[in-house]
Amino acid sequence: MTVLKSNLCPTCGGLLNIDLDRQMYVCAFCGVSFDYEYFREENVKDIASKALLRGEYGSARDAYEFMLTKDPHDFEALRGLFLCKTEWPDMKRMYNDSEIHVSDDEPTLLNAIEKCRPEQKPYFEKVREALIELRHYRNLKSEAKNISGKKDKTEKTLHEFQDELYSTTHMFTELFDEVKNSSLKTIEAVVCFTVLLPLYLIGYSIWKREWSLLIAFAVIVAVIIIVYHVIKFIAAKSLTKSMEPHKKELAELTEQYKAMNEEAAQSISRYKALVQEFMDMDPAPSK
Repeated sequence: MTVLKSNLCPTCGGLLNIDLDRQMYVCAFCGVSFDYEYFREENVKDIASKALLRGEYGSARDAYEFMLTKDPHDFEALRGLFLCKTEWPDMKRMYNDSEIHVSDDEPTLLNAIEKCRPEQKPYFEKVREALIELRHYRNLKSEAKNISGKKDKTEKTLHEFQDELYSTTHMFTELFDEVKNSSLKTIEAVVCFTVLLPLYLIGYSIWKREWSLLIAFAVIVAVIIIVYHVIKFIAAKSLTKSMEPHKKELAELTEQYKAMNEEAAQSISRYKALVQEFMDMDPAPSK
């Protein structure tokens, strides 16, 4: 025996229990019983709708189940059980997609589709269709989020390659660019003089000719410069080639992310249109 919290005993004001086996209301306080017919169907509907608005979903469920004992195809009772299960005061909650936490295979909704009258079936089917579309939308947003994560990871990898490429192609140049003041230039001149003077003396003692030393030194410097630029070119070429797959992946992910968001936008628009459709065809719009 369950309690219909919104129904009070007309004798003492106590809460009435519902005895489904005897089909009676029984007061737990004074013991007086009432036949179901004592309470008109309209009164029970009013009790159920007010219980929904107050968030008394257990009481509302009891009232709707009682209504279904009278008429197994009652639209308001079938929908009311769905609202009790989802704990919504009314179907307007479906306008806010972020607050929907019910699946399209909710048993109370499937039962409503099965038990309702033929002319009311499109309403419940449209509700289920909207929930299916909402699930599709959320799947799209979830996939878009995953793609965004992969996209961010690929962008980070590309930035690392680009930093390495910059370091390779600007080898030593940043150091030279920093030599702006005279003190650093003086240090550079001293270092060069300290290195080149011994080379000059060694070369002169070997060849005894200044021009031979200068030519040899020029050739060495030229070879060093050429080797330096060749190394930079090869390293830059290798890094650029290594970046190509990541650039291609980033372009594909960007395209997928854009397409997924566009499809998600279309999906949520379809959902909102479906919600408006079944709200417009509502046989009991005041509920």
